[in-house]
Amino acid sequence: MSDVKISVIVPVYNSEEYLPDTAASILNQSFEEFELILVDDGSKDRSGKICDELAQKDKRGKGIHKQNGGICSARNCALKLAKGEYIAFCDNDDMYLPGLLKDNYELAKKHNADVVRYSRKYQTVRDGKVVTEEITAFDAGAYSREEFNKNYYNISLAGEAVWSGIYKREFLEKHNLTFDESMKFGYEDVDFITRLYLCSPSLVMNPKMYYVWVMRYAHSTSGKTDLNNILSLLKGMEKKSRLIKQTGIEKTMPQFWVDDLSKKIYTIVRYVSPKKVKMPFKERMELLKAFRAGAVFNELAPGKRERNALRKKNKVSWIVYELFYKKQYWLLYFLLIGKQSLENS
Repeated sequence: MSDVKISVIVPVYNSEEYLPDTAASILNQSFEEFELILVDDGSKDRSGKICDELAQKDKRGKGIHKQNGGICSARNCALKLAKGEYIAFCDNDDMYLPGLLKDNYELAKKHNADVVRYSRKYQTVRDGKVVTEEITAFDAGAYSREEFNKNYYNISLAGEAVWSGIYKREFLEKHNLTFDESMKFGYEDVDFITRLYLCSPSLVMNPKMYYVWVMRYAHSTSGKTDLNNILSLLKGMEKKSRLIKQTGIEKTMPQFWVDDLSKKIYTIVRYVSPKKVKMPFKERMELLKAFRAGAVFNELAPGKRERNALRKKNKVSWIVYELFYKKQYWLLYFLLIGKQSLENS
């Protein structure tokens, strides 16, 4: 296939129920000069066969099969084969909205951007019904590489998911940006996007929503939490702390990093709740202790100035951070999860 403008990479694992709709949302885009690389990562259901069927029906599709190695391994496999000027990603149970490829490619070319980031909708689905929805919001903007650092706050509002953007392949290759295959337990996107941002790319922010991220309680490439998840998150956060220092945002917005850490703490506490995992209460506390032992809460921890700044801006986030920082795990868990959950854990 000649003149491929975008390579869309979809890692696939045991997604026979959702993959056809996901692929259709990509193949039905009005923009046609792209290739769709479906990487079957050793699926045990019909996903691999569906990849082949899709590739046979549409010349833009490619079905790749490999032994199971995790989502990072699958994405890297596709990156080696990609021919597109830009790279886009999609998870095997999510959806592209109309215009995603066309609109964002045109923006990338207009500004000669290394990266274009766009908004997404986050849906949680339980028993086939959407129970919550959330949309990312940020300002439109186009930033040169020299302007990246001073505009990092707005850039950060787009989140850390790789599928919320398109990326110039030449830029990725120049900076050896691939996925860390040791991160098999989640938060690989935090790590990748942080390493990308440490390279200060030229970047366009498109606040229009183009992607639907679906979190199904029974099926998702995101999910289950254990010690490995926590260690993966810490790995990404330690790199992000370097990004915070590089951009200088800790000086201009001292509360920013503490607030971000507070949100990650809330995420971990929520993930070890009885609704997410079944384990004794003591083990839940051990997971929180393991998270607290990370460098971001010790040698890389924000100082008093940053913590006091957060106290003035967002008292709830400040309380969450302070309780965790001072190792008051039981009280923090009680406040965030609730008495009933404690009794049932």
